[in-house]
This record gives sequence, structure tokens and C-alpha cells, in this order.
Amino acid sequence: MIVRTNPTVDYLADEVFDAFAFRQSVKAGDTYYYAGVAPLSGSLSALELIGKDDMAAQLAYILKVIDDCLRADGLDRSRLVTWTFYTTDIAAFMAVMPEILGPWVGEHRPSSTTIAVSGFVHPDQLLEVTAVAVGA
Repeated sequence: MIVRTNPTVDYLADEVFDAFAFRQSVKAGDTYYYAGVAPLSGSLSALELIGKDDMAAQLAYILKVIDDCLRADGLDRSRLVTWTFYTTDIAAFMAVMPEILGPWVGEHRPSSTTIAVSGFVHPDQLLEVTAVAVGA
């Protein structure tokens, strides 16, 4: 069975997901796939960037949304199995990543990939993260 949802967390309005034709969380069997989490909040008409020019602030916000999505699905960080970081500035990401990611994820470290990209939907966005978790 496949279940597609937008967890009720303080993130994007449902109209954003509908306009771009995706769901934030897709559960297939015991596996949960989380669409790219961006440092954005709000609706289509009032889309707000979190942390302009601040990689640490964007990463912290994204991790909060991932945490909230995991909790909404009855999971926690220990259930993450892989994640992919997309960034327009690898150097800035690498400068803040060690002090933020290690403490956030703890001992249950997922596999990881980091990819440089030329841009995102919002022109000031520096980062986006996709994640996969497995339930019990």
C-alpha cells in the first residue's frame, strides 16, 4: 500500500504541494520518502524564505521540518536511512555542516550524498534536503 500525505507541520500550505504536484511524505510499505525540504514557509501568494544568505539558519530550519515530518509519521531521527543535500554553495555548507548535523542526528547516522546545484525555485535558497526513513 502507498500512502501520500502532507504532514500537518509548520511548513508549506497544501496549495503549494498541489500547485507543484507532489506530496511531502510518501509511505510505501515500511519506507517513508520525504520530498525535498526547502527553507521556505507559507502559501503560494506569501512564500517566505527562511535565513536569507545564512546557510546555518537554512539547515536548522530544514532539519526542524524533517524532524516534524518524522514525528507526524510516528518516527524519529533514528529511523533515517539516507538523505541527500542539494546546495548552491558546497563551501558554505561544509563550513556549517559538522557542527549542526552530527549533534542533530546523533549515533544513528544515515547514508548521505551532497550535490552542488545551480539554483532552486526560490533564487535566494541555498539548500534543500531529501530523506528516506524506515518504520518498524
